[in-house]
Amino acid sequence: MAVLWWLLLWCHHAQQIVHANESTSWTTNAKEWMPAPTPTPPSTTSNDSPSTLFPSSVSTLAVSVPADSSPSIESTSSLHASLPSPPSTSSTSFPMTSLSPSPDIDPVDDEGSKAALNFLHSGDHILLSEANCSKSFELTELQGLPPETVLSHLRGPRDSLLHATNFLNMIFQASDMRESSIKEDMEWYHALVRSLAGGHPHIRRALLSLTAHPMSSKPLLLLQATKKGHEILLQDLSSDFHHGRHKGNLGSWDNSHASPSLTKAILLNDLRSLDTPKWSRGDSYIVDHSHVRWTKPFLECEGGHFLQGWITSLSAAFYGLKPDLSPEFKGTLRVDVQLLNLGIDQCAKGSAWFANSHSCDENSTQCISDENDGSTLGRYRCVCQPGYYRTRHEGSEMSNVACRPCSEGCATCVDGSPCLVEEDWALRVTVLSVQATGMLVVFLSMLVSYNFRDSKRIRASGLVLLETILFGSLLLYFSVFILYFKPSVFRCFVLRWVRLLGFCIVYGTIVLKLYRVMKVFLSRTAQRVPYLTSMRLLRMLFVFLLFCIWFLVGWTLGTLENLRRGVLVVIRTQTREGLVFYTCDHDRWDYMMSIAEVLLLCWGSFLCYRARSIPSAFHEPRYMGIAIHNEMIVSAAFHVLRFLIVPSLHPDWTLLLFFIHTHGTVTMTLILLFVPKFLHAGVPPREEIAAEVYEDELDLRRSRSNLNSSITSAWSEHSLDPDDIRNVDG
Repeated sequence: MAVLWWLLLWCHHAQQIVHANESTSWTTNAKEWMPAPTPTPPSTTSNDSPSTLFPSSVSTLAVSVPADSSPSIESTSSLHASLPSPPSTSSTSFPMTSLSPSPDIDPVDDEGSKAALNFLHSGDHILLSEANCSKSFELTELQGLPPETVLSHLRGPRDSLLHATNFLNMIFQASDMRESSIKEDMEWYHALVRSLAGGHPHIRRALLSLTAHPMSSKPLLLLQATKKGHEILLQDLSSDFHHGRHKGNLGSWDNSHASPSLTKAILLNDLRSLDTPKWSRGDSYIVDHSHVRWTKPFLECEGGHFLQGWITSLSAAFYGLKPDLSPEFKGTLRVDVQLLNLGIDQCAKGSAWFANSHSCDENSTQCISDENDGSTLGRYRCVCQPGYYRTRHEGSEMSNVACRPCSEGCATCVDGSPCLVEEDWALRVTVLSVQATGMLVVFLSMLVSYNFRDSKRIRASGLVLLETILFGSLLLYFSVFILYFKPSVFRCFVLRWVRLLGFCIVYGTIVLKLYRVMKVFLSRTAQRVPYLTSMRLLRMLFVFLLFCIWFLVGWTLGTLENLRRGVLVVIRTQTREGLVFYTCDHDRWDYMMSIAEVLLLCWGSFLCYRARSIPSAFHEPRYMGIAIHNEMIVSAAFHVLRFLIVPSLHPDWTLLLFFIHTHGTVTMTLILLFVPKFLHAGVPPREEIAAEVYEDELDLRRSRSNLNSSITSAWSEHSLDPDDIRNVDG
């Protein structure tokens, strides 16, 4: 019985082969839609190629299909033309695509190809409908996956196609004699194709191809159902296809990827409730999302004119079973889907259609889409990145050229004008040279003062105190050196330190000298007042400097903490002309430092007022008072300009302002303190000797207790020369 069964099967297949060879063979051409009989074995793993529309998330059983059971799919009506840019027009759009034109455009349909390309760049449906064509136009060189908008648009037609394909799988795998009864079942195939064409609003056409045998080169059946409005036109194209008709308008097909493996399903039948079939368990092979293939988008030519809108074709193969129960290719179902748009976004990244096909320079420009998910190329703009500018208007014909970098320091710009201030190096070098000369003079003054330390004019003021004032002056001079260089966090810190410490040393010493005069010569008590020597004044100055250092340390730590929080020390600002420069930022601490300086000067001014009537050698209290009031007036004006104008003042003018302030205060103070001492050639008269005693010769412990009240009164009223004290002791 088994031998008889196999004999019947062998005879059946032999009859099919003979019938196939008797018919007129139809050629396999790269432009024909029909599948070739040579199968491609499916892989045993999941296919991740771009031909996969929607990877299936269902776990399936992969089964290898024999080499002769899965055909390769050839493409139809493919125009081997690329996407050249359209002829230049007066449009303000950019050059739209980087795809180069193909030199081998079919000369027979040159007008149709140009019209299709112009439609792709302009979107003008009127011009497209007026153009003549002889065949469909396909974007053959389009690479990558469809965009997400196109994929979502194809989900409905894809599901309808899969349902119909698996329906045929079950039909042909449940009955191996099904193809012998095509004529008897023709109405079933008609209904299937009609229902597939009308089953989804986006499907324009459905086509069923049924082969006689995998080795056959002709179709047994080729049905096509075309939907036009509410009408569905059904056509049998089998005879027309054999005679060479309807080969050039069936769309195009992409067959560059191997067919994926089929999914094996276990079929179970309840024989108690079913009359047929007679078997309770069987195998079947079905297709899923990964088996669906698509064509590149194409414009269909009908009646010598292009139809409106782009179309893509989805196709899936159905299979029967061989005697060994392995899958055998039987035919293909295909649907042509009308696309709402091509999902064009030339600025998008990735592998989608038209992605990253803009002509913007990626180094200097950024691509901005004016229309997402459209069907027209060139709907984007090349916008200059921050720090770049365009030489032509963005809408001009050459607006896709690379933008030029802005000048140094420009965050944004409209042309190549400089943004950073241009420093006058001649002025800055001159200021620095004069400042260095001044510092050298101060240093030499320290040496001269020490060399003439035995001079009566130096001893009258105290050598140590004079050297201290000169050292503080060097610190104040040094602030101009810091401003000469580009600002940095370290230089901003050092600028505050040298300014405040230098000010405290210079004017703190002057104020303490005035305070000593007050304590010694304006005491109205009968008791002897301890004399404040230079060392005692230095100790008092050291305590005063400790407060200044504590203040500076607190400011430094607070600023560093703010720096960690993103508060900048060096800020970017600009002049009134818009030129950018960098400078040290001013905060509340700077106002506190300025107020502290003014308070110290106010105390010194009060002491000057109290000591105005004290006679002195070389009139030193008088000159110290002038120096303090000069510092007060000049610094008040300086701080007003510093906090109100300097933030927008040119760096050269800022440097010049600090230079003038330094020499208008510090240099003037040094002139008032030192020049009068050397203008007196001789010893001052006896009645002018008063301001300060010579502490190196004074020993108050040698004063005798029997001094009369007149001497005591004289000590409190006037500052005596040590020679007068010796004469009194004698």
